[in-house]
Amino acid sequence: MPSEQQQGWPYHRENPDLVVLDVRPGVTPSGKPPVRIFLGTEDAQYRAERIFFFSVEKVRDPSRVYEIHLMKNVEGFDRRRWRTGFTNYRYAIPDFAGGHGKAIYNDVDQIYLADPALLFDLDMEGKGYLAISPKDTSVMLIDCERMLPMWNRQTASSQGKHALINKPASMPGLWGQLDPHWNARDQEYVEGRTMCLHYTALHQQPWQPFPDDYSYHPNPLAYLWYALERDADAAGYQVFTREAPSPDYRRILQGNRPPQPAAASLSAGARALLAEKGAGRVLVVSAGPVALEGLPDGAQVTRLDLARNPDGWDVGRHDAVVVAGLFERLPPADIDWVADALFGRAGRALAVSLTATAAEGLGSAAWWRRRMSEVAARHTGVSWHLDAVPNGKFAAPGTASFEVRRAADPGLPKVWVLTGDSEASDRQAIELARALGWPFETRSLAFNGFRHLPNRLLGASLKSLSLKGSDRLEAPWPDLVISAGRRTVPVAAWIRARAGGRTRLVQIGRPRAAYELFDLIVTTPQWRLPIRDNVLHVAAPLAGVPAGRLEAARTRWQDRLGSLPQPHVALFVGADKGPFVLDAAKAGELGRQVSALAAEKGGSVLLLTRPKTPAAAREALIAALTVPHHAVQAAPGEGDDAQAAFLALAGEVVATGDEADALAEACLAGKPVRYVELGRWYDRLPLARPVLGALTLLAGGGVSYRGTPHQQHAVSRFMDHLTTRGLLTLPRDLGAFHRGLRARGLARPLGEEAAPASPKPLDGLELAAERVRRLMAEEPQAG
Repeated sequence: MPSEQQQGWPYHRENPDLVVLDVRPGVTPSGKPPVRIFLGTEDAQYRAERIFFFSVEKVRDPSRVYEIHLMKNVEGFDRRRWRTGFTNYRYAIPDFAGGHGKAIYNDVDQIYLADPALLFDLDMEGKGYLAISPKDTSVMLIDCERMLPMWNRQTASSQGKHALINKPASMPGLWGQLDPHWNARDQEYVEGRTMCLHYTALHQQPWQPFPDDYSYHPNPLAYLWYALERDADAAGYQVFTREAPSPDYRRILQGNRPPQPAAASLSAGARALLAEKGAGRVLVVSAGPVALEGLPDGAQVTRLDLARNPDGWDVGRHDAVVVAGLFERLPPADIDWVADALFGRAGRALAVSLTATAAEGLGSAAWWRRRMSEVAARHTGVSWHLDAVPNGKFAAPGTASFEVRRAADPGLPKVWVLTGDSEASDRQAIELARALGWPFETRSLAFNGFRHLPNRLLGASLKSLSLKGSDRLEAPWPDLVISAGRRTVPVAAWIRARAGGRTRLVQIGRPRAAYELFDLIVTTPQWRLPIRDNVLHVAAPLAGVPAGRLEAARTRWQDRLGSLPQPHVALFVGADKGPFVLDAAKAGELGRQVSALAAEKGGSVLLLTRPKTPAAAREALIAALTVPHHAVQAAPGEGDDAQAAFLALAGEVVATGDEADALAEACLAGKPVRYVELGRWYDRLPLARPVLGALTLLAGGGVSYRGTPHQQHAVSRFMDHLTTRGLLTLPRDLGAFHRGLRARGLARPLGEEAAPASPKPLDGLELAAERVRRLMAEEPQAG
């Protein structure tokens, strides 16, 4: 972080910016004092900042005023040693607040689920600050007058964080206990009780603010944050708007107006886009006069100089909008609404040129591409081209260019679904194709012995394919291939090569190949794939047991089980497989727990064990069942019919944790689900736990004493790097899968009294289908 005052983008300020949420129109004011919130934030946290505000808007008292102070890029602070870009600002709040009254402090990586006025109005009982512990200051209620001698602008800008925390924490009577539900960190969330949720694991923050510093992984509670963002998008919500821009908007635009017209030239890519889209009417937008060359011959050109006229947005809609010399002079807080306004005035195309001020991170070419992509997602009919120029010229060596061309009429794409990896994989691929609503064809594949070779060795080929047992693969080639399972990967890549690179590839599961091969990968948490632009994480597989099969199995089995009292509890038990161990003692305990569960409801147990379930464990389990029951041991290659029947007939389902498919199918069928963690074979070895714990930490896994994930480090980022290139396959983490289901209220450990949330529907299929539709609305770039 810079120690010197920056004069240019992204601009500093003397004091935090103030945003006032006034009494809502038509509501009688309450007469209560304004709720003062000081938010620690930074420019890279723009998505989190917007959703923090939106969360307050969702739960606030409409009759009351809320004053939110944005502590961001404040002058006089050396941020180079801070962990975040706002670490020490909180200790200057008493000064920023004028040394009087109360103030709430929040980190930007939090969302409110209850009205912050409830926190603001607490009786502090003479304390200087309330927090969940004396040294956890990420959410506080501060008595500004009492804390001013210790926490002020001078101390906050000259002392380290630990010194600022330790002194007041050691003074008797200064700290007061805050209800922990005002600062629930990650998995501490409990629906209906958590009032402020804090996403503390930096590499699991759903909005992914620092992709150059972290390799992001899914957060089990991301669905809460994404739901808020979808609501904000649907409402068109922005913190700052055309009608109410940031406090710096007019000052900076008009203060940075160049004295002479800047010379600029459209890049070849931008010219080609405008020509292709037939840009007869062009709006040129800048901050200062621009002498722009390369506009389409004969085009009717309208110019908008926002430095001269920052409110001159009433210019109508044009075929194309060309932007030069604007974004690098714009306060970052205004980027979203300005970009929205520009896309909204572009009927067919938007061409943007800007100066990239950094090689990576904030202000880099990749950062600007991401900002444009996020806004463009709300304007799906507009093609766009971005030139990010390091030296300030409109088109020059070193320019990074990005482009998305929207298909004028995508029509109905030709879709192939590759099947043959496994029944579960095939169901997912077919279900996704059905969800798209387009006609599709299946291509059944049979594999030979080469299927065991790594995909990197097979490449784009049919070497692993048994041609006699497979459907023919021949032109006309598809526009889209959907497949699942690693065996289909070489075949999908071969099809795209034959199609000249124009076929889109959507892969489901864990591909064990370089991510760059695919337009989209849809996966679930247990496969431990890092999040990338072309990776979509969903909580569970996209398809369960088909409804027709469930009903048919129910019909075949219900007479056989008719004498058993209802409701039924289905119990699916795994085997000694991989690291998991099921011994007689654990099996007996499981039998007693499930018996108690069924007995509470006067029901019975439907037990399905696998072929490799140890005989001693199965016998101990059955012996421990003290309620009416029916037990089935599946023969090798069998068990699907019994599983479907038990799933259809059961009121709820219990499964050992290794039964991932059974857990997913039960959740998709809408059944209440409980799971049982099994021990690992190495747990009995001397020193196994400390050694494995150390290795887990080295690999970037594990949780802290609070149960929150450890922060990511360089080793785990490097492992993710190898994974994205198909060079490393990490063992599956069923715990991650369980945590995702539990966070949604869909499954919980057997013996846990209550889930942290009411059941939330699995929306992975809808999310995946939406991403594929968006992908197919863009013109493919031949490889």
